[in-house]
Amino acid sequence: MSKLKFSESKSEEPGLAALAQGLRRLAADASVETLQQETVAVAVSLCGAERGYWAAAGETACIGDTTCFALGDGMVVLEHAQAVDAALLDILATAASIALTNAALREQSRQDQSTTGLAFERTLLHTLVDNIPFRIYAKDRESRFLFGNNRMARLAGVETPPQLIGKTDYDFFPAELAAKYFADEKQVMDSGRSLFDYEELVEDQDTGELGWTVTTKVLLRGADGAVNGIVGIGYDVTQRKLMEERLRERTQELEEANARLEAEKEQQQVLIRKLSDMQGQLLQSEKMASIGLLAAGVAHEINNPLAFISSNFGALERDAKDILKLISAFEGVEGLLPGDARAPVAFMKEDIGLDDIRQDLDALFAESREGLQRVKHIVQNLKDFSRPGGTEKEMADLEQGLDSTLNVAWNEIKYKADVVKEYAGVPELYCLPSQINQVFLNLLINAAHAIEGKGTIIVRTGHDEKVVWVEIEDNGCGIAPAHLDHIFEPFFTTKPVGKGTGLGLSIVYGIVQGHRGTIAVKSEVGKGTVFRVALPRT
Repeated sequence: MSKLKFSESKSEEPGLAALAQGLRRLAADASVETLQQETVAVAVSLCGAERGYWAAAGETACIGDTTCFALGDGMVVLEHAQAVDAALLDILATAASIALTNAALREQSRQDQSTTGLAFERTLLHTLVDNIPFRIYAKDRESRFLFGNNRMARLAGVETPPQLIGKTDYDFFPAELAAKYFADEKQVMDSGRSLFDYEELVEDQDTGELGWTVTTKVLLRGADGAVNGIVGIGYDVTQRKLMEERLRERTQELEEANARLEAEKEQQQVLIRKLSDMQGQLLQSEKMASIGLLAAGVAHEINNPLAFISSNFGALERDAKDILKLISAFEGVEGLLPGDARAPVAFMKEDIGLDDIRQDLDALFAESREGLQRVKHIVQNLKDFSRPGGTEKEMADLEQGLDSTLNVAWNEIKYKADVVKEYAGVPELYCLPSQINQVFLNLLINAAHAIEGKGTIIVRTGHDEKVVWVEIEDNGCGIAPAHLDHIFEPFFTTKPVGKGTGLGLSIVYGIVQGHRGTIAVKSEVGKGTVFRVALPRT
C-alpha cells in the first residue's frame, strides 16, 4: 500500500490545524498498512448542507471540495471549504491522537515479536549448525577462523568452537596439510570461483588418524559484494573411502583368483588335450604293437612249414631229375623191346606229355624256387619289422629297415606308385628299430595316399658327420600352406572321413623327438611333398 497522502489545510481553525499537524506526522511515520485496523468515524459538513459517514480502505478520496484520507475502515477529513465547528475538530483531533497511539503500540508489539522471532531463529540456526553431521566454518581473507561448529572444533583438536576464532589451520594441522588448505582457499578468493565437492585429506588432531573429507568452499561476500572470506562445508567420507579401498582390494583379489582359475582351467584343458593325445597315441601304438605281434606270429607260423616246403622242394627237385634220368635210360633200351610192347609205352609217353614235362620241369622248379625265396623274404621282413627289443636301443641298418617296411607296405604302394631307391649307404644307427620302421611305414603310406592315379615315390638316404637322414618324396597332391603348421597335431587330417585317424604324423613326430631327431616337410600344392627325417649318429 502507498503512504498516506496529505493535503495542507487552508483553514485558520485551531482545532483543524492541530488535526492537520497530527495527521501530517502520521502520514510521515506510518503506512496505511500499519494503521489499517484503526477505525476513525468522522461526521463533516459538506458545503454546509448535510452530515454523513464515509468509509474507505487506505485510499485518498475527494468528496466535493473535501479531501479525505482513509485510516483503516474510517475516513478522516483533512480539508474542506466550509468552516468546521470546534467540537468536531476536537473529536477529529482526539480520534487522530488515539489512532497514532494505537499505531505506535502495535508497532512496538510487532518489533517485540520480531525480536523474539529472530532470537528463536538464531537459536534454531545455532542448534542446527552445532549438531549437523558436517564440519562448517567461515574464514576471513587471511584464512583466519571467523566461525566454526562443534565438528570443526573436534577435528582441530580444541574443546569449543570459540577456540578456533582468529587462528589459522597452521595452528592446528600439520604444515603440509595446512598449506594445501590455505592454497585452496586463496584460489577460491582470488579467482572468485567456488570449489564444490572435492576430496580433502585431513588429520584428526584428537585421534591422530588420517581421513578424507568431501569439502565445498564458497565465497563469503559483504553487503557491498566484496569478497570478505570463504565459508567451508565438509563431511567425513573416511569410512566410505576405506570401504572403497577394501572393495578395490577384494575386486583385485577376485580378479587375481579368477585369473588363476582361468590359468588352471587352461592348464587343465591342455592336460586334457595331452591326455587325449597320449590316449590316441597309446591306442595307435597298441594297434601297431598288435600288428607287430600279429606279424611276428604270422612269420613264426609260416616260417616252420616254409622250412619243410623248402627242404622237401629240394628233395623233390632232385628226385624228379633222377626220375627223368631214369626215363631217359629206359628210352635208350626201348628199341630192344618187342614191337607189341613198345606200343603201350609210346601211348603212355604221349598221354602224360613226357616231352612237355621235360621242357617245363626246369622252369617250374625255377619259378617255385623264386616263390619260396619271396615267401622267405616276406617272412624275414615281417620278423624284422616286428623284431623284439622294442624298448631297448640297438644298432640298426636304416636302409635294411626301409626295405623291410617297403615289403610290408607293398600292397598299399604297388598300385599307386613306382618306388625309386636312392640309397647312399648310410652307417648303422643306435635306435629302436621297430619305432623307426613305424616312422617309415607311416610316411610311405601317406605318400601313396597322396598320389592320384599312378605316381612315383623316391626313397633317399644320406648322412654327414652328425646325422643320418632319410627322405621320402612323392609327386602327389601336396599340402596346402595353411595346413603345414598343423600336420603334426594329433587328430589333424586332410583325408576324407574314415580314411585316417589324424594320429600317424603325430606319432611319427613323437618317435623322432624321442630319438632326439628332427622332421621337416616341404610341400607344393599340385607338385608333391618331401619329408626329411634326421637322426643323430650318437
